[in-house]
Amino acid sequence: MILAAAAAFALTSCVGVLDQEPMSSDIVGSDEVYSNPTYRLGQLSKIYGSFNLTGNNGAGSSDIAVSDAGASEFIRAWWSVNTLTTDEAKCVWGDGWVKEIITNTWTTTKNDAIYATYVRGVMMVTLANQYLRSTDDSDPEIATERAEVRVLRAMAYWMLLDTFGNPPFATDADPMGAVKPQQTTAPELYAWLKAELEELVSEESHLKDVHTQTYPRLDKGAAYGLLSRLLINHKTYLGTEDKEVYQQAMDAAEQVIGKYTLAPEYRELFMGDNGQNPDALGEIVLAACYDANKTQSYGGPTYLIAASTNNNNNLGLAAGWAGLNTSTQFVANLLGAAADGAAVGQNVDDFTTTDKRALVSLKYSDKKEQAIDAFTSGWHVYKFNNLHSDATDLYGEHTDVVEQFASIDFPLIRAAEMYLIYAEAKTRIDGGTTSDAKAVKCITDLQKRAGLNPAITSITLDNVFTEITRELYWEGLRRTTLIRFDKFVEGSYVWPFKGGAESGQALAAHMKLFPIPDEDLVANPNLTQNKGY
Repeated sequence: MILAAAAAFALTSCVGVLDQEPMSSDIVGSDEVYSNPTYRLGQLSKIYGSFNLTGNNGAGSSDIAVSDAGASEFIRAWWSVNTLTTDEAKCVWGDGWVKEIITNTWTTTKNDAIYATYVRGVMMVTLANQYLRSTDDSDPEIATERAEVRVLRAMAYWMLLDTFGNPPFATDADPMGAVKPQQTTAPELYAWLKAELEELVSEESHLKDVHTQTYPRLDKGAAYGLLSRLLINHKTYLGTEDKEVYQQAMDAAEQVIGKYTLAPEYRELFMGDNGQNPDALGEIVLAACYDANKTQSYGGPTYLIAASTNNNNNLGLAAGWAGLNTSTQFVANLLGAAADGAAVGQNVDDFTTTDKRALVSLKYSDKKEQAIDAFTSGWHVYKFNNLHSDATDLYGEHTDVVEQFASIDFPLIRAAEMYLIYAEAKTRIDGGTTSDAKAVKCITDLQKRAGLNPAITSITLDNVFTEITRELYWEGLRRTTLIRFDKFVEGSYVWPFKGGAESGQALAAHMKLFPIPDEDLVANPNLTQNKGY
């Protein structure tokens, strides 16, 4: 079974203080793995590295059964099911699983992105549970590590909740391999996550205080951020709306807002030195960390850059895979009417004068109209850039670039998201429009950073949705956002190729969730398929 198979999963960690060699219990005894500080930190790094590493033999290897090792990476798979299924992007590659994702026509037939998201999430939970079973809180340092592992486990479970709704559920209290996990429900998993995260941010928690842990390790900031994200989406998971929960989402977001600052330059949050840039680290709460030499993977920012260009000398990466494009309809969210007036050949600097977040290009496009079988038909997103923040000609060609892999840390939680959650929650509490000064300021602060000159005294949910679109695009949250705003399956909000129709069409309601992989249904009789599949 997938849960049991994860026990032997071994990885090489990525970065900084987590740069340890994980040791499998196949190499040393399980007691020694957790009693030896070096080996124990290796196990910790393995859990942190679950987001972005694919196998034991380099970037071309994978320890799960998918057609391409890069597509098996957790971040890439999770990003794909949450982005390519929406208006943010499409991929023109001819793989069958890709077409199913971009046209919202997946079924229970194995789909690489859906399968990898499920398996990687379950594997991460399994690794975390094993760490927690094998350690205790008697040593203060280990107690802090254990609390961090619980947050990482909560992140994996949130990803599974959001994409599958009803995954198998096990904790460190369950014996390893003795019984097959029971299936949880969305309300049950939501309740468990809420209680778990609330405990992790309490005074009794062994987590370090907000924004005090050495990067890239996490602290209470990540726990508060994930809790706030969970709470703002409670209607999706519970089916009912509760204003008290929105207030709780605001309260959790405030804990992050009070200790983190917005980076002065938006683009620096997604550049090759964001893990060392103090301005970026003032905003990034939790990240999946990448290093071109230590975490070689064809997923994450390497994929997001290489698949967005057909030129090997762009964006600080010597790779151009010609895969991802987006539509004028989506770009209009960033540029407004200027999107219609844009011309083929224009590059990022032509558009950031309208909004600094509009990191889009027509440089390598033949036409603006998006096609799902031609890379040069449509716009290209250059949000992720492997050049460093002090580089010049950021969106031009650099023939001296030799890096095949990106060193950009992928932000999983940013302070900006907390600004948006605070504003949205207050707007929902107030019935769809609010004049609350702090909520309005959360929006205007983001707009000012983008180079806009806001003069507003109130905001609506439409305003908040627009700002979420502008601020968080390509960060893996679009599908979640569309569902929360009743725009994912509904026919009132369509985009090109939604549901397989060129002009877009409504989706069946059950497609808010993905199907449980058949392999796990066969292996575990406790599991049943999600309704509608």
